[in-house]
Amino acid sequence: MIMHKAYVGQKIIHLECVDSTNNYTANVFKSGAIDSGTVILTDIQTNGRGQREKAWQSDAFSNLLVSVAADLNLWKINNIISLNHIVALALREFLSKHASDVKIKWPNDIMIKGRKVAGILIETQMTSVQRKSVIGFGVNINQTSFEAPRATSLFLESSKLHQPKALLFEAIDALNYFIDLYHEHGEFYLFEQYNEHLWKREEQHLFHFNEQEKAGKIVSSTMEGQLVIDFEEEVKNFSNGEVIY
Repeated sequence: MIMHKAYVGQKIIHLECVDSTNNYTANVFKSGAIDSGTVILTDIQTNGRGQREKAWQSDAFSNLLVSVAADLNLWKINNIISLNHIVALALREFLSKHASDVKIKWPNDIMIKGRKVAGILIETQMTSVQRKSVIGFGVNINQTSFEAPRATSLFLESSKLHQPKALLFEAIDALNYFIDLYHEHGEFYLFEQYNEHLWKREEQHLFHFNEQEKAGKIVSSTMEGQLVIDFEEEVKNFSNGEVIY
């Protein structure tokens, strides 16, 4: 990848142990102790979080556990949906160098052959003049066992041990690349790229919502961040947390 500008990774802070990289990054970013683009990396996370306060399970020294401070005004990114597209596409891109059949599970998980290998958690603090986010992501690198039934790691998919810290630089390169693409081609271009790589798009699948289970096909996501599913008799839009699949 050829980068034009480094938005992410000018400074990397390594912590051996922390409760949550997102919590730590949010606090030091708010205090002014770090600048936008600073990357926080840890070996051990004692209270990792995923979407909707779900716990993120990670063996010590086995995975890539990262948060990035992001000033959306400085980066000139219009909205959180576009930021999510950038991060999801970047993780999918760098993981595709090491595994095949890498897809984005709406809204912010990365799958390898139908199993979750990475998750994204973006938390934002908005004021009338500031738009600051913390981009958190965890990538299963060398872990071999999981409590979750549908999880995997790069090691399980490639039969190769990887150095998480070395892979961090690939992830940083990919993030800068897709921020550049956003500025060069616009948010709709990345929106289309995101939809192109959606897991289970245009495939028959079971979806759980409103205490019912129905078969349908994912059509696309929307620019507002919803998921569009065709159930043959009707097409429905879902917000994050409203449908499980």
